[in-house]
Amino acid sequence: MILVLYGELDAGTALKLEQAAAQLFAAEHPPEVLLLDLSGLSFLSVAGARAIHTVHESSGTSRVRVVTGNGPVVREFLHATRFDAVLDCYRTRVGAIAAGSRAEFVSQVKAIWNAG
Repeated sequence: MILVLYGELDAGTALKLEQAAAQLFAAEHPPEVLLLDLSGLSFLSVAGARAIHTVHESSGTSRVRVVTGNGPVVREFLHATRFDAVLDCYRTRVGAIAAGSRAEFVSQVKAIWNAG
C-alpha cells in the first residue's frame, strides 16, 4: 500500500495522515508494507514528523517505509531530528518497493544465519 503526500504536512494535516494509516492498520487484512511517499511535500513541521513517527509506532505487524525524495525538505528535516535513524527511509519509491517484503527479509536472514 502506498500513501502519497503532497503539499504541507503540519499541525493542520498531521491528523489526517494518522487517521488514514490507522484505518489501514485496523483493516481485516492490514498491508504487509505501508509506503509513505513524502517526496511531494513542500513543508514538513515538527507536528508532521511526529505524525510520521506515530504511524511508524502504531504499525503493528505492518512495516512502514518512507520515501524522502531528492529534495532537501524531508531528508534534511528527518536527518536533523534523527528520525532517519528510526525510520526505514529511501530516496525513491522504486528503492522502497525493491527492498522486498518482511517474509523475504526473514527468509534471507535465516539463510545467512544457517549458512554460518
